[in-house]
Order: sequence, then structure tokens, then C-alpha cells
Amino acid sequence: MRRADCHRVAVLCEYGSLNGGEHSLLALVPAIRERGWDPLVLAPPDGELATALADRQIEHHAFSINDDRDSAVERLAALVETTGARLLHANSLAMCRLSGRLARETGCPTTGHLRDILNLSATAVADINTNRVLLAVSHATRDHHVAAGLDPDRTRVVYNGIDTGVFQAAQRKPGWLRHELNITRDSCLVATIGQIGLRKALDVLAEAATLVNHEIDYVIVGRRYSQKPESIAFEKSVFERFSQAAPTGQVHPLGYRDDVPALLAEVDVLVHPARQEPLGRVLLEAAASGLAILATDVGGTGEILADGRSAILVPGNDPTALAAGLDTLIDDAPLRARLGTAALADVRSRFPIAAAAEQLVGAWRDALAESA
Repeated sequence: MRRADCHRVAVLCEYGSLNGGEHSLLALVPAIRERGWDPLVLAPPDGELATALADRQIEHHAFSINDDRDSAVERLAALVETTGARLLHANSLAMCRLSGRLARETGCPTTGHLRDILNLSATAVADINTNRVLLAVSHATRDHHVAAGLDPDRTRVVYNGIDTGVFQAAQRKPGWLRHELNITRDSCLVATIGQIGLRKALDVLAEAATLVNHEIDYVIVGRRYSQKPESIAFEKSVFERFSQAAPTGQVHPLGYRDDVPALLAEVDVLVHPARQEPLGRVLLEAAASGLAILATDVGGTGEILADGRSAILVPGNDPTALAAGLDTLIDDAPLRARLGTAALADVRSRFPIAAAAEQLVGAWRDALAESA
């Protein structure tokens, strides 16, 4: 039952898939509710996000900008009014443009999340600056967009939160993943998690796999969403290159999985080879699992992890350095344990769910106070 004193807030999501931004939102909902806010989600009617919202009993109203871009602001304004939301929060950089246009045309209080490091046009910057408060997921993300013209006075950093208890809880009987994948050799299990696309740089890991001499089984979690010919060709070339790492390297593409905590409990190393990364949720999840992490030192990654203390960080787009990092971690089990322990301690102290929720609702309070 809804609290009589709660504030209705509509959260606008661009896609029906479940990626880092959507997982971060879902993780925050219980803490948001505890603080007297009643979140509802405006998102495409079908897909993994719709299923997750139903499972968690989060109110969901169908909305997609792609239904008719020309009428998007009008349709969005009608939904906000119909649902009784006092404020609209855009959960992605692209949706910040739409929420900014809504604010300009209707005066509706809006806020938005900056979850990507992308180059924006002057028109896009102007739209986004119309939101009352903007939340960047890292200082690297904020600095990039402020340098491009975003208003520094309304752009603040709010780190994503992580519930470490979810990743420390007992999952399944040890060895289940090897059994599922029919892995019988005494190899190291190395996982990478993320969309298959150029920015996540799975091609760099595939190249690194051909340079490592240790026996490794690569567990690839994630899928390609883009249907563009170049994206299809990219995925094909990546797995062709992985095949050339045999026999020492074997690849296991798992596609989308909803059991990431259990998967992370089974692997030895999480590798994140991204070319750009605002603040990788998968890095928070791996750290919350106490897992050894090898990542590229790009974007906001250095705000989560410290090279040599809680992870091994290497330059981006450098397969030789990535291969060397894998060799180091595979050879040194005590090092893996030390890095994982330090990473877990850091995320517990610096990325708690409660802090993220309090800062988010604080931004919403500020946005509403501005219109009072």
C-alpha cells in the first residue's frame, strides 16, 4: 500500500533491455521507497526490464520514444499527468534530452542520470541543461560533459550503489558452472560481462586470448543489441578471433544471464577490457563478490579500483597489456585473493545502496524545491 505522504516520481527508461543503468535503478527501488518516494517506470512494454519490473511489483507504464518521435514530448507529458507523478527522472543520457524538452515545454520538474561518456551536439547539451538537476555516475563522466558545456552548477556526482549482501550470499553448489559448460580440464575461469559492441572492447580480449599461454576458459556474458551490419560483423570477427586461441583458450558465449551473482561466485577472474567506461556496474558487482579484477584504466574505473591494491589496471586498447595482466593473475592465487578482499572492502565502504538512494532522492527534493 502506498504511503499517504509519499512522492510519486516517474523514471524514464529508453530500452526494454536490462543493462547497467537498469540494474542500478532496480537495486535502488527498495531504498527509495524507504525514503518516502513511490517510483513508477515509463519504459517499452516488453523485454527483460518489463519482466523484472513485474517480478518486483514496480508500477510500469508503456512508453517508447520510437513509437513516434515527433509526439514524444506530448505523449510523455500526458503520461506524467495521468500517473500523478510530481517529477520525471530520466535514467539515461539520451532520455535526459527528452526530459529536458519536457521541462522546457511544460515546466514539469525533471532530473536526469548521465550514465555515458559521449560527445554531444550543442543542441543536445542545451536540451539536457534544461533539467533541474543532473547526476553523473563518476567524476570522469561529469568532467567530460561539463567541458562540453553542461551546466556545472546543476551537475553533481552520485555513484551507483551496490548491495554486497546479494553477492556474498551462498549461491549454488560449487562447480555447477563447469558442469553446465562441460569443462573437465583444470583451467582458469575468466568472465567478462557486458554488451557486445565496440566500446566494451571484447575484440581486445579476444586478441589477448591468443597471447596467453595458460589454459583459460573464457565465459562471455552479454549479447549484441544492435542490428547494424557493422555490429553483426564485429561480433562475428570477435568470436572468430577467440577460436584462434585454442587449444589453451576456450570460449563459452552465454548470452544474457539473470544469475550474475551465481556466475561471479564460480569464476576466478573478472576481466573488463572496455575502451570507455563511465562507471562499470559489473566492476562493482565483481568487487562485491570479492573477485580478482583485471580492467582497463579508462573513464571512471579508477574511481572504483586502485591498481595493485584492489585490481590490476592496464591501458585501454592494449591486448598485450591485457594478456600480461591475465598471466600475472593466473600465476598468483594469493594475489587474486588479496585483490578481491581489498575490492570488497572498498565497495562496502564507498558504494553502499543507502548512500546512493539518499543522494538520488536529495536531488529530487532539490528539484521540487526549485519549483515551490
